[in-house]
Amino acid sequence: MIGRDTQTAPRANTGEADRFFDTRPVGYLVNRPDLSEEEVLAAIQERLAFDGRTGPEPQVVIEAARLGKRKALAFLRKLVLPQPRSPLAMPVQPILREHLTHGVEGH
Repeated sequence: MIGRDTQTAPRANTGEADRFFDTRPVGYLVNRPDLSEEEVLAAIQERLAFDGRTGPEPQVVIEAARLGKRKALAFLRKLVLPQPRSPLAMPVQPILREHLTHGVEGH
């Protein structure tokens, strides 16, 4: 009876983690929130074809990545993704030394 209770508790915690991953948009898994699920699925399909694989299905790769599976996450890092359609927010950074010295002296 004790063994059953200890096995049930981790499953409940895993279920909560699964729900968290299921709610995240697919673009966040590849650090590109601007991408739709269809674009990521197409990139996965292209990578599978490039590697000469017949499986798994692209949706299976996404679900495995949402669950935190290392192989799926590593596979997503190898995808060739489309160029961003909208400008990405980046902080302004000075590129000349004089700007850096003025900032240091001003403080």
